[in-house]
Amino acid sequence: MLRGPDSNPEKRHKHPPRLLSPVLITLLTAAVVSAPLQTQQLTPQERRGKQVYTRGISPSGADITAVLGKEGISTPASIVACANCHGLDGSGKQEGGVRPPNITWEALTKPYGDTLSTGRNRVPYTESALKRAIALGIDSAGNQLHVAMPRYRMSYQDMADLIAYLRRVGKNLDPGLSDTTIRIGMVLMSGGRPGEMSRAAREALAAYFDETNRQGGIHGRQIELKSLDPPNTHEERAKAVRAFIEGQQIFALTASFMADADKEIAAVLGEDEVPLVGAFSLYPHLGSPPNRYAFYLYSGIEQQAAALAAFIVQRYKLRAPRAAIIRGDETGAREAADAIRKQCRQPGWNPITEILIERGEPGPGGVVERLKREETEVVFFLGESELCRSILKEADKLGINPTIMMPGSAAGGDIVGAPESFDGRLFLSFPTIPSDQTAEATAAYRRLAEAHHLSPDYVATQFVALSSAAVLVEGLKRSGRDVSREKLVGTLEGLYEFRTGFTPAVTYGPNRRVGAVGCYIVGVDLKARTFTRVGDWVEPK
Repeated sequence: MLRGPDSNPEKRHKHPPRLLSPVLITLLTAAVVSAPLQTQQLTPQERRGKQVYTRGISPSGADITAVLGKEGISTPASIVACANCHGLDGSGKQEGGVRPPNITWEALTKPYGDTLSTGRNRVPYTESALKRAIALGIDSAGNQLHVAMPRYRMSYQDMADLIAYLRRVGKNLDPGLSDTTIRIGMVLMSGGRPGEMSRAAREALAAYFDETNRQGGIHGRQIELKSLDPPNTHEERAKAVRAFIEGQQIFALTASFMADADKEIAAVLGEDEVPLVGAFSLYPHLGSPPNRYAFYLYSGIEQQAAALAAFIVQRYKLRAPRAAIIRGDETGAREAADAIRKQCRQPGWNPITEILIERGEPGPGGVVERLKREETEVVFFLGESELCRSILKEADKLGINPTIMMPGSAAGGDIVGAPESFDGRLFLSFPTIPSDQTAEATAAYRRLAEAHHLSPDYVATQFVALSSAAVLVEGLKRSGRDVSREKLVGTLEGLYEFRTGFTPAVTYGPNRRVGAVGCYIVGVDLKARTFTRVGDWVEPK
């Protein structure tokens, strides 16, 4: 049994201590528990300055240039951002034999100045002196700074923003982070099957973090899991996520359900600089450049459609077949159709017929008539599985059976009931399949499920949640004790071929936010009513 510091009889007070009132005890306890997590949010100006400091990029899009060495070579500041040498906390880190100085505001403005590693003394910095040092490479005493220190060319506004942030750098921990805890958030879904699915995922996540905490946590910190059950409308959902992050002081999100609000929630993550590690999403909001705070495990519908196209193009190496895309008018379907055309453009498949379904028109019969009239050989289907099955039944009646390519996440399990005339002609894409699950990981899951009485429903969803948590925990461990949101993002960008035990290997990079880019192509055996993997992992170009 562990004993407290006063359990040694020799160290006990000779006189019993005065008892505190229950009310005072409650207030003191609340203060001790909550105070470390309550941090002052950066102002908009400080947030802009942080981007200049950590990334060397102006929030306005203006150029920031670094001038290097005696030769005066100019390069984008993003290559030599301040944080690269001075560290995210401003304390300075050894770099190529040079020890950059501590540039926290307290260190720069010491009333008695400072003695540098070179032995030279300098006087305290003022704002104007600091601006001169950044722009001209001259310190507060009028001496030239070390030749390794770039001189930065930036707008007055960017300089003012940078100085505002330098007043805060290294001063506070990020929200949701204390000496003893890391607060992680999870966004759920409401109602019916989606609600049940997200609750099952939360159970698995809570069990996983509980086991992590039992083993000592992460660098001495315990993980606190908070969850949000927000509205399902896009705008309201994004607002609720922002309020949740700020109100609950969330350090990072994981295994969160986007519910088709990817774009809106991604905007919140970018503005509040909150990492999301692992999202349940059919339409990852990637963009160019990608949102640096959103890390997805799998390819979405767009990438799945591109993988299908890359696969079938290889099957028709010698000629370009007549092809069609059947889709709805949703943004995700349009983007998936664009991805298909891009994959098919080089081998000369274009133009590809596009059949747009709006409000149920044209119906299955009209779609099939057009496919027959145009002698279509390959169909990319981007719509509801029920409509697909209706079209296949109509095609079977008319005696046509083109090859059907469809993202697996939209197919539904009853696709195996399609007409047998399509046997060998129906292909689905999946970002993960059961063979990705290792024996070690599944055994660990069984132990976790038994110990924490996890729901036997939605096991595949729980696997995704656990994979997301594994990536997050790995990122936190590699980031070290001095973790921050920014450091976690940088660490994850260096994650390569990480094995979760339930998914394909996960790799991220500065311009890569999908861990497993690509899909498996699976054929549907309509006679045996089973799925069969076809070929190797496919990554679209």
